[in-house]
Amino acid sequence: MERRIPGNRRGFSLVELLAALAIGAGVITVGVLIFQNLTGGSKPQGSFERVTLGASVVENFYGLNQAAIDVWVAPNFGRRAQAELLRDQFWTDVASANAVFCLGRAEGVLNETHPTAIAVDAGFLGQSLELPDDFRTLLAASVPSSAATFSAYRGVSSAENASIFILQPSDGVTELSVLAVYDIDMIATTTPPGIYASVRRYEGDVLTDFYDVFYPSGIGTVAFNPVVVAFERMARLSVDEGSDVDRLKVAEKRPFYFIWWPDPAMPELKGLDSGSFSSGDPRASYPNMGSRTALFFAVPMFPAL
Repeated sequence: MERRIPGNRRGFSLVELLAALAIGAGVITVGVLIFQNLTGGSKPQGSFERVTLGASVVENFYGLNQAAIDVWVAPNFGRRAQAELLRDQFWTDVASANAVFCLGRAEGVLNETHPTAIAVDAGFLGQSLELPDDFRTLLAASVPSSAATFSAYRGVSSAENASIFILQPSDGVTELSVLAVYDIDMIATTTPPGIYASVRRYEGDVLTDFYDVFYPSGIGTVAFNPVVVAFERMARLSVDEGSDVDRLKVAEKRPFYFIWWPDPAMPELKGLDSGSFSSGDPRASYPNMGSRTALFFAVPMFPAL
């Protein structure tokens, strides 16, 4: 009978196992310490605060009878996902619109103007609304209470907040039909200190969608502004109105906007000074808005024309 010689199938000894475990534990410990050092200065993800806004603000925004709300603290990627959904809805609205008008609102001025129709004369021509301020004047004639709500501007809106009116084709010749109104608000708070940001969509007085987030006070010094910049037709350069306005007359055919929404994925709303540009450069009108948010839009004033 053939004799088989056992192969070298020797396993680890107890001493070797203990040594391997000790080395593995050391590697894991170092990894944990490095990760803790990198993330130690950041606020825990998924935290929220009870923020006091005031009863009038909460009622205006959400129709709730309370002065404070619970809100997620930035950076929060769940709220960023909600913001992405609202951005998709915004693009859907713009795709079916025949006009988009962005109006500025000063900090603390709430928008109570969410019409479904705006009255106009029978001979009204949409081409007469060449600037956002033309629409603001028309709106004030139809809804007089709105005159105290929105601020006049050319080019750059210096107002901290904004409202976007999206119009759709109308069945009648004596009214403009409003598809939706978007309100963008940033409110400085003291309890706790920081900035509460909210973007909301209304159909008439009905709130259909929104996202919000809270930015605690941080190191940023430059405000999130401008929220809206309106670019005019190049043909308007025939009139010299100074560099602040003329450098934004770059639209070859249709006027358009740059719009920025606050980004819940960013840890701060305020930023740092990004430098300056020459007086004739359009970027001189919004030098500090680069890299502030991924929720950026370039929107034509008259998409359907």
